[in-house]
Amino acid sequence: MNIKDIIVHQADDIHADRALKAGVILAKQCDARLTGVHGLHYPELPTYIEAQLPDDIIERARQEVRTRSEARQKTFEGAIVREGISGEFRIMEGDAAEAMTLCGRYADLLVVGQPDPDHPAATDGLPEVLLFGAGRPVLVVPYTGEQRQIGRRIMIAWNATREATRAVHDAMPILEKADEVIVFSIISEYRDHIVGAEINTHLVRHGVNATPKHVIAPDKQVGDSLLSAIADHDIDLLVMGGYGHSRLRELTFGGATRTILHSMTCPVMMSH
Repeated sequence: MNIKDIIVHQADDIHADRALKAGVILAKQCDARLTGVHGLHYPELPTYIEAQLPDDIIERARQEVRTRSEARQKTFEGAIVREGISGEFRIMEGDAAEAMTLCGRYADLLVVGQPDPDHPAATDGLPEVLLFGAGRPVLVVPYTGEQRQIGRRIMIAWNATREATRAVHDAMPILEKADEVIVFSIISEYRDHIVGAEINTHLVRHGVNATPKHVIAPDKQVGDSLLSAIADHDIDLLVMGGYGHSRLRELTFGGATRTILHSMTCPVMMSH
């Protein structure tokens, strides 16, 4: 499998450029087409209030929304021309999550920004919604830090579950091009065999420069252990399964998924 279609969410928030930059980096690495998706959402007013407002005020508000969308489109189109990659920008009326989910079903990878607690937005739950609704891997880009490269030094959070297996194989085109891949396992007690050895062997057969590593830590420290390992090994991409229940959109995995989404320091590629 190759990654040939990448979709990146382009919102009105201050971090849209970060997601765009990540999408551009991966599109160039994978020789993929990049599509920017923008949900055009007009302000909603109670009917009794809207009925009392002059039409020109309502139209002015709608025009401001369209102007911001057009500005985002101009930025996106300028970036893909400058970087020499193919792509398009789609403005879709309605909810951003619905637009991304729909478009995502015809793509290989979705790119979204990490929710920023200092700048809350209506799309703050977007990574979780897409993870469980689109059926495709989701790359979440941190709202802080500088991503000059993605996928040169990769860490796989491995625990031999279906979700982790799905994540590894979704990421295989990127893993095969990496300089180094660490198969990182966290176990609760000592074992006399190498944890992650079999998936590591499988990766090596695909030409991946993979090495298994593990630490011993209680379940409640899985997220913090991953964050520490990312810093220790200078990781620029974490690959992991996204764990939870689609109906409630509750993320579990001993709290690790939620910890990573809240405190991530590098892009995270997740599959469910």
